[in-house]
Amino acid sequence: MFPRIAEIILEESPVPFWDWLKQVGVKEAVGLLPRSPPDWRKESIDTPWSYSSLSKYKRMLGENGLKLVAIEDNPPMTKVKLGLPGKEEELDAIAKMIENMGKLGIELWCYNWMPLGWIRTRTGLAGRGGSRVTGYFHDDLKEDPPPYFGKVDSSTLWKSLKDFLDYIVPIAEQSNVKLAMHPDDPPVDEVRGVARIMNSVESYDRLLSLKKSDYNGITLCQGNFTLMTDDLPATIRHFNNKIFFVHFRDVKGNKYNFVETFIDEGKTDLVKVARAYREIKFDGIMRTDHTPTLTGDKEIVPGYSYLARLHAIGYIQGLFRGILDDEKS
Repeated sequence: MFPRIAEIILEESPVPFWDWLKQVGVKEAVGLLPRSPPDWRKESIDTPWSYSSLSKYKRMLGENGLKLVAIEDNPPMTKVKLGLPGKEEELDAIAKMIENMGKLGIELWCYNWMPLGWIRTRTGLAGRGGSRVTGYFHDDLKEDPPPYFGKVDSSTLWKSLKDFLDYIVPIAEQSNVKLAMHPDDPPVDEVRGVARIMNSVESYDRLLSLKKSDYNGITLCQGNFTLMTDDLPATIRHFNNKIFFVHFRDVKGNKYNFVETFIDEGKTDLVKVARAYREIKFDGIMRTDHTPTLTGDKEIVPGYSYLARLHAIGYIQGLFRGILDDEKS
């Protein structure tokens, strides 16, 4: 049993990287919502999560040899996370997206519960051999004020998450779309006065108990989980079949101060990690994430350059192939 290696697609139209993915054996894609035209609110009759938009996007990827299997993006949902007036309209958009994903056979939605999103405070740090890496340093934000919606406590986020799951999980079950919660990135308790609740193994246990369902599960982003626990392989075995999606990456440091690394130089024993996935018979979707940027390489977003992602894909393929060969000998 071999993980299904997919890769996130950040472009709206074909680029050579898509061909490179196929050439190294990747046939599945994790997509963003197709925002074409970019200002869809003014120029398009369809939202990015409508059936028409998703259908066109999936068809375009398919014509270029990539099967769309997951969406790692969302309609606006800040009001949902904060429990604010107007959340019903946002919930309706999320529900429509999941229903349309189900109709199109897009099997998984990766979402998060971070009102501020993922954060890096530095994006041009020196990495191995002159590569550029991103990093997070908690004190860089110590003077930053709260965002426009003000401070938010953890009880608010836990309540809104429970309400969300009660509403959305039955729709996901009916649509046959798995929900995979991404951890807080970074997994600290608070940033700029805004709480972060998906930041520990215990918080994920609580998530799974809030709404017990075969469709309520986890995105195990290794770069975050390895900052939550000293034993990532044991955590993988702990969550077992509730792991729906994996971001296979690594970091150096702790949750308050860390940098991204090449996949072969981080703090985690990835051989033990891969063996843990084999033990639980993980056959879900796995992708690279947050790689350094090689000299001369192109990045659309810091941490998502082309060449280093290809390096990470090859590393993952070789790692699991080696483990499979060991098991056969």
